Amino acid sequence: MADRTVVELTNVYLKSDRGFEVFQDLNFNLKAERSAIITGAAGSGKSFLVELLIGRRFADSGSVEVLGEHIKRPCRRSVVKRVRRQIGGVGGIFGLVPSYTVSENIIFPLVLAAARKKVRKERLLKMLTEFSLLKQAGTLPEKLTRVEHTLVQLARATVANQPLIIVDEPLAGLDQKTYERIYDYMVKLALSGRSMIILSGETLPTDFPNTDRYQIMNGALV
Repeated sequence: MADRTVVELTNVYLKSDRGFEVFQDLNFNLKAERSAIITGAAGSGKSFLVELLIGRRFADSGSVEVLGEHIKRPCRRSVVKRVRRQIGGVGGIFGLVPSYTVSENIIFPLVLAAARKKVRKERLLKMLTEFSLLKQAGTLPEKLTRVEHTLVQLARATVANQPLIIVDEPLAGLDQKTYERIYDYMVKLALSGRSMIILSGETLPTDFPNTDRYQIMNGALV
C-alpha cells in the first residue's frame, strides 16, 4: 500500500479567473503513508492548489489525479463527489456547516459514508473526548472560538479515516498551547500512516515524520 499514489500532478498549467498565471508546469507526487508540507507566501497559489485537488477548479492543461480519479474538465459530478468524500479538510475553504451543531459537523463524513449508527456514536464520542469538545457538542459554529473551530475541523477531518487529509494554515493565529496540541496531533496522524498535505505560510518544525517539503515559487513546486 505504501507505494500507492495518492496525488499526482503532472505538467499542470493554471490561470486565475483574472488571467494571471498561477501554475506553470507544476509537478507533484504524494505516495500513501507519506505527507507533504507545502509553504508559500500569500498569493503564491496554495488555495488554488487545494481547489484543484477537490475539483472546485480545473487545470487549463496537464494532469491532476487524486485517489485514482482524474480531475479534469469536463468532470462528472459523481467523480468529484467520490474524491471529496475521501478527503478530510481543515482550514481555508473547509469551513463548518453553519446550521449543524459541533456533533453534526463531526459525524457528517460518517453520514455520507453510510456508517452504522453505532459506529457514528462511538467515533463521535472518541472525537469529542480527544479534542475536549464534550461541552460544545450541541453548539453551533457561530458560538465557537477560533481554537474550537480548528479542533472541530480536525475531528471532522479524521473521524472517518479518509485516506487523504488536507490541512490549510492549521496553526495560524493559535496560542502556543493550542499550537503544540494540534501540531502533536498531526504528528500522530503522520506516524499512523495517514497521508496529509499541509499548506502553510510559515516554516513548520523540521521534525515532522514521513514528510517531504516543498515551496511554491514562480508557479512551481521546488
